[in-house]
Amino acid sequence: MAATKYGDLVRTLNYIKGMGGANARQMTFMAGDQLQGFNLNFVVGVYDEPGDWAPGMGAHTHPFDEALLFFGYDDNDLSYLGAEMELAMGKEYEAHRFNVPTVVAAPANLPHCPLITRKVYKPFGHFHLALSGRYAAEKIEQEGTTDGKKYAYLFNTLKVKKATGGADAAQLLSADGKDLAGLPLNFNLGRYKQTGAWHPGKGSCRHSYDSCLVFFGHKTDNLSYLGAEISIEIGIEGEKYTFDVPTVVVLPRGTPYGSITCRKLEKPYSVMQIGLSARYDCEWL
Repeated sequence: MAATKYGDLVRTLNYIKGMGGANARQMTFMAGDQLQGFNLNFVVGVYDEPGDWAPGMGAHTHPFDEALLFFGYDDNDLSYLGAEMELAMGKEYEAHRFNVPTVVAAPANLPHCPLITRKVYKPFGHFHLALSGRYAAEKIEQEGTTDGKKYAYLFNTLKVKKATGGADAAQLLSADGKDLAGLPLNFNLGRYKQTGAWHPGKGSCRHSYDSCLVFFGHKTDNLSYLGAEISIEIGIEGEKYTFDVPTVVVLPRGTPYGSITCRKLEKPYSVMQIGLSARYDCEWL
């Protein structure tokens, strides 16, 4: 982006080849030093093979809170995951299975994994949202057993919400702290399918917490393709930025942004709105 006042807040997502196998075929990773020093690192990628994501590694812990989101790339139906998954939680390796979009809360120091893709019907996506600027993990050996339900409260099936439509999201998957075992995190994952302004006539908004807008596409054989041209205005000055590749817009708390417009569209795209607070808020200006 050009060297303007807010240019450093608009960053292209560089996708790289993943580990392959059951793990990501293609992915991007953003750490806190790329996100204005936020206590956040995230991964988003595409997955299309069955198996253990990290063979032989078992469970691990992090010294920070984390949420694990599993979603589909279908252009028209956010309720379709396209895979059957199994994720173990706790030092007991208590296994839970799901086959619909799901978010799993992993509070700091809680062991989680192995993570296994049992079946794949269509390439699917995964976000890890970690509440630390840096990634760190420690392997944990299996110990003890449970009744199979000890950690069930950490799994939240995501129901599709019908959204505003038009150039704004047609469908949404949403969660906040009450869905995430109290984690200071909220998100909205939306599907966007039309050109035009997201919120005609509403101006700019701002949040009371640090947040990000992650724009990404659905072309699962090439995640570097967004499929749309987007413009956004940032700051009270309304500096305009336009991009046509996967991009993250980083918004330190209180930063006004708005006039988001899809100028051109070749294929539906998605936006992940990540907020570092247990509750979503938005003040319109």
